[in-house]
Order: sequence, then structure tokens, then C-alpha cells
Amino acid sequence: MSRRRTIALRVVVGVFLVVAAAGVTAPAVASDSPEDGTPLSVTITDGSTPTPSASPSGSTPGGAGGSGGQVGGSNGGSRPGGSGSGGAGAGGASGGGSTTPQTTPTGEVSVAGMLYVGGLNGNTFPSLNPTDGTVDLWFTVRNASTSVVDASAQFWIDGAVFSNRLDTASEVPIAGLQPGETRVVSASLHGAGQWTLVSGHVTLTPPGTVDGTALTPVTRDGLFLVFPWLILSLLVVAVVAWAIVRVVRDALPPVPEAVTT
Repeated sequence: MSRRRTIALRVVVGVFLVVAAAGVTAPAVASDSPEDGTPLSVTITDGSTPTPSASPSGSTPGGAGGSGGQVGGSNGGSRPGGSGSGGAGAGGASGGGSTTPQTTPTGEVSVAGMLYVGGLNGNTFPSLNPTDGTVDLWFTVRNASTSVVDASAQFWIDGAVFSNRLDTASEVPIAGLQPGETRVVSASLHGAGQWTLVSGHVTLTPPGTVDGTALTPVTRDGLFLVFPWLILSLLVVAVVAWAIVRVVRDALPPVPEAVTT
């Protein structure tokens, strides 16, 4: 083979290798228009009609609200004044002829069913005067009758340990208590001092009769804490003095023992 043919053969082989390598490394280019290519999709069916599935309640709040409105409207039509399931239940109980017993709130005491007296509550406030100190007491009274009621209340506080009377607030008026009204009756008493525990009391005196029912007085009691600042101050001073004495005693050199001959 001549030298010219050998060179030509090498050129052809080199071009072929370059073209092959370019074809391998060239990236695929996606078509930008529908005319450049037609996408192919295949749908397989079994011949049956698909059944729509129920949507979750959270995804269709409008539908849920519509259903609720329909139920409410149905209840409103069959039970006047009812709304929602609660209104339907109440209406059903009323339609069945059952009666709901009257309940007394926690802590109230009934006075022949005409008045209801709540528990005694209070706040205490110490004073710079060690013999003083304020105790605010209050309670509620509810008129369950059909008449306007005039009553009165007497407050007083005692020392819880010795039952010694500290202060009294007599004849606190409760005038014109209307039917169905609940009123807060209060009084401020003094002289709590340093007794720490104070016993509070109130006596409600109603009229003799209300709506033809005889009434009697009722008393409510409570125990309250008064901050004994003077006693605690003296205790703190005593503890600090004792600590100072111990520190000073430990810092002093020991006393030498007497030498005996």
C-alpha cells in the first residue's frame, strides 16, 4: 500500500471517531412546541363506570356548613327556639313533658327557697400599726322569690385561737333586692392585729315572711390569714443576733486554761 492511501485511510478513520464521539456526548434537547413531537399517553379501563369518592370534611367546609344549616333549620321548624343538636335535645325533653329540677350553685345556702346566700369571702391587709389591720368580707345573696326583699347583714371577726371579738359591722342594709337579682354585700373590719388567723362571720337577717313563707336568719363563716409582720420581724432579728454571736465567738481566740502547780 502506498504512502498516500495510508494517510487517506487514517483521515477517514479519525473523522469517523470524532463524529461518533460527538454523537455520544451531545445532550438531549426537549421540544419547545407541540409540532416538534406528539406526547403519547395510554389509558386502560375495565369497562366499569367510576364511582366518585366522598371528599374529607376538612376539604369542603362549605358543604359541611350547608349540612349544619340544614339540620339547624329542621330543628328550628320542629322545635321552636332550638338550634343545632343541643336545641333539638332541649326541645325533645320539653315535648316529652319532663321537668328540669332547679339546681343551687355551689356554696349557696337556701333560706326556705326564697333567698340563696353564698359563702363568705375575704381579703386581709396588714397595717404599719401592729394593732391594726383590715379584713374585707363579702358574700352574695340571690332573691328567688317574686317579691322585693329588704334584709340586713351583720359582719364580725374574731381571733381564731381565743375567739376574742376584734371588730363588728352591724346592720349593713340590703334594700330593694329585686326578684331574680343577685347582690354582693360587703363590709370592712379593722383590728386584725397580729393574730395571724382570723375567723370571719356574717349573719343575714331576712324579713319575717316572703311570699307567705316564713324565713329565719342564716350565718356563714370563714377563716382568713393575716400576715403577722411584727412577729416575723422579731423572729428574724432574733435569728440574726444569734448568728452574729456565734460568728464572733468562733472568731475569738480560745481562752488559755489556768496553770495549776
